[in-house]
Amino acid sequence: MTPLYQILLMPLTVSVAAHIVPRWVSEAVAIVDLAVNKGQPQHLASGVIYGIPDEPDQIPDKFYTEAGLHWFRAGGAQMGAPNRGWSWGEMEQRWESTLSNYRTARKYGGKFQLLLHDLWGTDFTDESRMWPGDNGDWSDYDQFLNVIIQRIIDNNMIAGMHIDIWNEPEWGFWKRPQAQWLDLFGRTFRRFRDDPVLGQLQIIGPSLSLPPNASNTWWTNFLAYVAANNTAPDHYSWHHIEALDNPDNDLQNSLVTFEKLREAAGAPKKLININEYLNLGDELNPAATVWHLSRFERYDIPGLRANWRGGDNGSHLRDFLASLLWRDDKSLPYHPNGDWQALKYYATNMTGYRAGTTGSSDRLFDAYATVGQDKVRVLTGVRVKTGTWALTIKNLGAAGLPSSGQMAIQTWGFTYKIPETELAAPTDRGVAVHQYSNDEITIAIYHTEEDWKTAWAFELNPV
Repeated sequence: MTPLYQILLMPLTVSVAAHIVPRWVSEAVAIVDLAVNKGQPQHLASGVIYGIPDEPDQIPDKFYTEAGLHWFRAGGAQMGAPNRGWSWGEMEQRWESTLSNYRTARKYGGKFQLLLHDLWGTDFTDESRMWPGDNGDWSDYDQFLNVIIQRIIDNNMIAGMHIDIWNEPEWGFWKRPQAQWLDLFGRTFRRFRDDPVLGQLQIIGPSLSLPPNASNTWWTNFLAYVAANNTAPDHYSWHHIEALDNPDNDLQNSLVTFEKLREAAGAPKKLININEYLNLGDELNPAATVWHLSRFERYDIPGLRANWRGGDNGSHLRDFLASLLWRDDKSLPYHPNGDWQALKYYATNMTGYRAGTTGSSDRLFDAYATVGQDKVRVLTGVRVKTGTWALTIKNLGAAGLPSSGQMAIQTWGFTYKIPETELAAPTDRGVAVHQYSNDEITIAIYHTEEDWKTAWAFELNPV
């Protein structure tokens, strides 16, 4: 049997190209440009929604620190009676969960997005109950905001705090007309911005489940509203969790669309935050994770992993770091899976400066690369497909590598079956030596039925 690393790495060089017919099309090539310096690694994809246990220190420190987790988002969701949220008069346990999660985030120097809609209790509130602003009555919601603001102050929750006004209103977490949601957004923005203590807190929104699209009135009306009322959030936010064949569900496209819509509405330019990424029906694997993180790093946009784990009273939602860890029983230690190992490599091994990258034009294959003091490292991922792609690394001399000669490439695999499957360490796929010239090298990457969920790391060492 041919060793897998020989299958994975095929050099395309002067000496052998005449004898090899490339097994990929031009649309399937990603490029790393070592002459481009994008600054130090930011670990922009190292964020999670929920995933933190309510019990402090339940998950060992290393699982946070070694994966570089630094964006967190929570609000006590999925707790049933008697903890269904403010709208039921049952907010206390949700608040305690939120406070505990915030303190955990700050323990690791993280930033925290507070989910007001979960504290209010949208996950257990249907159309039959009273919603904020019904019949023009905002008194109960105003009191809710007063309580939240006072608790933030009393518990010294200012450092790292971000207010996410209302998550996914168009998906189902808002049961009233769109115009009433816009009123809620403006009212909440003003209440926080005008507060003498919390006026500088960062505000996030609209956190729509659907990426920007010119035909989506939730987007066009929101941008027109914040432009007209001077209530633009500090971070515009949306999610990348839709079907894989939806071209909007790609940061490469959604950023362009958003800028067009924002400029047309006259809304101010602000930061952007993708506070849920990964379609969990298809993309819960390292290959898709790395595909997304490559885009976050290219466009300098932070992202947080989506998380729909559920469990009794949300016990799985509020655990396992958004499907990065597992344990079958509380008496057992946590173990990491391939996704966590990929994020660990991303956070701890990829040092130096971020190189320039271009994803494949078929939008299925992407790469993230760093130039460290010891070596060049590249992470690659394919978005839930089998097939053959190619990676070209050019301007090798800019990283101090010879422009021609022999290159030894070490390959590591971040394998995955299901979230519960342990991966104690990346799999060593060996070293292959390649002839190359013209200051660049191209390698083939085969995503087979066996490894279509696998992300790959390549480390370059001149011979």
